[in-house]
Amino acid sequence: MLVDYLELAGAEIINSARAAAYAVARGVPVQCDPCPDLAVALGDLAYVDPVTDRAPWWDPGVIESSGVLGVMGMSVAGFNSSPLGREPVQLVGDGAALGVARRSHREIAYTVLLLTTGECALSYGLEWLAAALGGSACGGCGGDEMCVFSCCPVDGSRELRHLYGVGLLDGPQVTDTQYLPTGHVIATVTFSLAAGVPWIYREPLDTLTGWVNLADGVSISVDPDQVYERCIEPTPCLEDPDCPAPPLPPRPPIPVDACYPSGRDQFLQSVIGLRPVDQPQWLETVPVLEVVTGLTAMRRLVVRFWTDPSGDCAATTDPCRACAAIQVPYLPGRSVLRVDGRTQRVVVECPQGPTGTAAGAPTLYGPRGRHFQWPVFACSTGLCIELLSLEKATADNARARVLMVPRSDAG
Repeated sequence: MLVDYLELAGAEIINSARAAAYAVARGVPVQCDPCPDLAVALGDLAYVDPVTDRAPWWDPGVIESSGVLGVMGMSVAGFNSSPLGREPVQLVGDGAALGVARRSHREIAYTVLLLTTGECALSYGLEWLAAALGGSACGGCGGDEMCVFSCCPVDGSRELRHLYGVGLLDGPQVTDTQYLPTGHVIATVTFSLAAGVPWIYREPLDTLTGWVNLADGVSISVDPDQVYERCIEPTPCLEDPDCPAPPLPPRPPIPVDACYPSGRDQFLQSVIGLRPVDQPQWLETVPVLEVVTGLTAMRRLVVRFWTDPSGDCAATTDPCRACAAIQVPYLPGRSVLRVDGRTQRVVVECPQGPTGTAAGAPTLYGPRGRHFQWPVFACSTGLCIELLSLEKATADNARARVLMVPRSDAG
């Protein structure tokens, strides 16, 4: 992973191209060759000085901030190893039970250079660095989003990587300080971050970024829950009809929303597809569902997923073969729903008055209003995605989209 850039909670922490440009302009010898197109990929103009560019650390109320020349990345560790592992349990006899493979959190350690024009600027630079690495005030225990590049960027999108649930593990520590004859001071600083979500995410696939106008869907009469009743459940083939096995103890019932609406009604159906060639062959993908309800409340929103190697979604949407489903009983009018498979969080934002916004976390359901499981698609078999919404509760300006985001264990 590229060490020359790091953004945490929307704040630029490391930008070697910016630091090198400011250092050269101030006569600081820099033995570094950062990515030549980094500024272009970030949408920045040519770097001039911290005040003119309004550098992330520059503060008009703190004079010393103009003497900070930037943070230059030197080394990073923690991206190239996978957090996937097992803890085998030794058996009484020979061998061991492998146990379940699981991913722990990811720890990422950085070594950087903090370039300054003097000790006063260095003191402020360390204050700013500690504050910026603390993340956003609203991140809390959930952590923040972190953005890095996998290699020197060309267009700034293909090489961009995201990590989620990121927070400071060990604060900045100065391990070495160089006092140059010119009066400039360069500090070597180390710090480490922890990512609670262990995967490294790419940008969403380009083929599924468009919005679907739900009101333009095909009107069909269906009971989204009743269709599952005709699905044939496999029966054990080794059960002896003349000598059945003793019954197992009863299992706890699966919780079902008592107010979950059901029954046949008129729905609007939209189907979108993703071809196998448009998906990475060796990377998993997760969905991000976004819904804008429009002027009126939306009821009985159903989103179903099918794997589809044939590319013919019209022949694929058999509910018995659906591999995942998202069902939302109710969404208020003028609200925005986001079901994020990257962070496994769901939030609805509703306007409150002329300027305020209220946020809540609605309960998601799977088929028949039962337990919801976060979908993960392991290979490039193609996808068909069906969007169903109750016709009489779908506003003319209601829209939705499903982004598919590739992820990996290392990068």
